[in-house]
Amino acid sequence: MNCLPPCIYPRITRPDFLENAAPRPGIAPAPGGQYKAQTPIARAVAGDIDLRVTYAIDFPTQRTTLTHGCMKQLGLDAQGVHAQAVENLHRKTSQKVATQDLVAYKALVTGDDLEACMLLLPDLWAGLSKGFKGELIAVVPSKNALYFMDSRATLTIAGQPVSTTTRLALMCSAATRVRAEAGAQGLSDQVIALTPEGWKVRGTFGAHEAVLPA
Repeated sequence: MNCLPPCIYPRITRPDFLENAAPRPGIAPAPGGQYKAQTPIARAVAGDIDLRVTYAIDFPTQRTTLTHGCMKQLGLDAQGVHAQAVENLHRKTSQKVATQDLVAYKALVTGDDLEACMLLLPDLWAGLSKGFKGELIAVVPSKNALYFMDSRATLTIAGQPVSTTTRLALMCSAATRVRAEAGAQGLSDQVIALTPEGWKVRGTFGAHEAVLPA
């Protein structure tokens, strides 16, 4: 396969993507029995987050999943693939990424269905969380939806205060609908927080009461 490192990009998937994409002996045999070579490259997004990073190679007429076999042909290792993909992601989105104010919370927007992939850009989140009074809390219900909020920020609407608990509930409710509408393409129902050690799971859409600090 003639593929070059600059065309590699990350994508965020659920663990069952790997189960469906990998060749299975006796069910979807790989040519010559090269099961490892035909298996997609994957790694965890962070810690115990139930999402995986896989990689795609963009060709002029199609996009294909990067496998161990192609990685070997490129002369890269898994860390090299990840570094190249994240660098390409940053280059592609740096001038287009924006935030949309949804009053109770914000949405990250890229315009290229790369919203979920933005989790891989720590410098972006360091900038977005500047001035926050608490943790930056986020949800990723689909590949093109990523919502976030400040766990301690105050909000007043029509002279009435809106608690952070209410704001979080609204964000999780919206994320639940997006995930359901995405069907098999839906991603995580976890509520995650940006910490000095990286992304950490704080709760789920249906059990977010303990997400906010007491």
